[in-house]
Amino acid sequence: MNIDYVKSPRFYIPTLSFIVFLAIFVALFQSGEKKYTAFPRMLTQWDGQHYLSIARDGYKVEPCTNRVSTICGNVGWFPGYPLVAYLLSWIPLNIQYILIGLSWLSFWLALLLLYGITEDFFNQKIAVTTLIALFVFPTSFYFLTVFPYSLYLLTVLVIFKLFFKKNYILLTPLCGLLAVIYPSGIVITLPLLIYMIIERNELPKSVFIKIGSAITAVGAGLILYCLYYYVTFDNFFLYTDFQSQWFYAHKAAFPLYIVLKDISTMEYQHPVWIMLLFIPLFTSIFFNKKVNIYLLIYMFGIFLFTPTAGTTDCFYRHILVAFPFFIMIGSAIERKKIRYLLPLYIVISLYYMFSIYLPYYKTGQLM
Repeated sequence: MNIDYVKSPRFYIPTLSFIVFLAIFVALFQSGEKKYTAFPRMLTQWDGQHYLSIARDGYKVEPCTNRVSTICGNVGWFPGYPLVAYLLSWIPLNIQYILIGLSWLSFWLALLLLYGITEDFFNQKIAVTTLIALFVFPTSFYFLTVFPYSLYLLTVLVIFKLFFKKNYILLTPLCGLLAVIYPSGIVITLPLLIYMIIERNELPKSVFIKIGSAITAVGAGLILYCLYYYVTFDNFFLYTDFQSQWFYAHKAAFPLYIVLKDISTMEYQHPVWIMLLFIPLFTSIFFNKKVNIYLLIYMFGIFLFTPTAGTTDCFYRHILVAFPFFIMIGSAIERKKIRYLLPLYIVISLYYMFSIYLPYYKTGQLM
């Protein structure tokens, strides 16, 4: 690593911020009322248990004891995150600790990239405020848990970094990886495809092919994932069969209809209900058209992905990887008309974090 970079604010500001964030939440996770005493178990709840089982034992289809005609097991979760952990299993640590370490390391590296990209587009002050906006977000603590959001955030930031640097060669493997880290990985095709359409008359043929290959890699990654299920379980569509079961209720839908339906039917103060109002409110308040158009396309794609899949379950954590949202909020620090609303975002975010999301997670009520 370049010694000048290590000495620069681009390195030590996000690094020190990460250390403080980590220390605060390690303490918070282990204090107060909680479901699990063991710290690793605290970080490995709900879907985290499935990612752990995939990394440790591989995919399994198991009989459902109480549901005769349904599919049980861990086949409803994508392989990218546990696969990377498995590849690191040569490290003499329990695989659960490797998963936790992978999340923490990925988050730190993602913060370095987020800070750098924001500073490149704006300046240091906005880059710092962007990190603050991310840290105080009501569900930011999920980046430290056994969920794939940190690895996803790191991967998508590397993709955009290379894209903005016009270094297209590595886009293909990275887009393929992103596609199998989390279902919303397919959203990366939107900014790339729109870029190809807008710049179709200006792009050299070689660049057109490289970006087209990156888009194709997303589909190829998903096909390889499904082929694995076909070879192993004789069911190419096992993932979709699993997720379309009544208790997951995933199916293609018009996203705004799903959002409005759930807002009108959910109980007041439900974690999903809060976030379905929180995101549109602060997006409208802090929207900044000076944020790169391809970042905005990606952001809105992430916001709409979950309801397009027919449900808003866990929307509060699915949208964590929409990092341009935090850049928009960070950019408000130098916008005279709305900079004074930044404390409002911080206060409301922290209120919901400490009154709803963090306590619910610690007591096992938040998926």
